[in-house]
Amino acid sequence: MAPGTIAGDAKGQITATDWVGAAEPFADRALAILEAHAPGTRAKILGQRIVTPLELEADNPNLIGGDQVCGSHHLSQHFLFRPLRGHADGSTPIQNLHLTGAAVWPGAGTGAGSGFLLAQKLA
Repeated sequence: MAPGTIAGDAKGQITATDWVGAAEPFADRALAILEAHAPGTRAKILGQRIVTPLELEADNPNLIGGDQVCGSHHLSQHFLFRPLRGHADGSTPIQNLHLTGAAVWPGAGTGAGSGFLLAQKLA
């Protein structure tokens, strides 16, 4: 996950503090890590378009800071607390209005987990 605001580079190699200057070296680092585990990957790339966190947020205001996993994944946003206590099952105070997606338990990156759970509840 790339940060929306660059505070610095822990490795001390990327000096840019904005995405205009940091996008290319950041992508190069990510590809170098991938190449170390999957040699030959770079040679197979036919084209490349780097999309920064700021561009993600500009395209979708719900992705604050380019956050693709829909907000905090701290303990206070897990299990019965996601998106808020009493509504982890996708229910809302409005009758027949249900939530699904990354903001609802089990959260982002779960392969439509929240939709599956909501479908089971509504079936």
